[in-house]
Amino acid sequence: LLWNSLPVTPRVSSVCKLVPRFLRVYFDVLLEHAPPECIEQVVPLLLQRFASLYPVDFFLRSVHALIIDTLLAIFQQWPQFLLKLKHEIVRAISMHLDHRGVFLVLHLCWIIGELASP
Repeated sequence: LLWNSLPVTPRVSSVCKLVPRFLRVYFDVLLEHAPPECIEQVVPLLLQRFASLYPVDFFLRSVHALIIDTLLAIFQQWPQFLLKLKHEIVRAISMHLDHRGVFLVLHLCWIIGELASP
């Protein structure tokens, strides 16, 4: 990918430190005020974006943890989304079997086991 060869400038580093904070606020507001239909549409985007982040280590760790926390909160509040979005979840698990995505796969499997079990 193109951004793998780009240098990490002080400006990029600063933005990478701010973005997770803004995303946290965005997701908190989304979870509190958005209708379930809107949140259901966000889940596939979170699953897709997990692997499409700028490769700065501290940024990746922060945003990956934020995405996983948000997915957990979504599925705990709306467990019916597991069945509605099963194809997207299975696709995400199969797409993220590399070293970067193992964190997401592990948590998705835990979410499925915890919330889909009788």
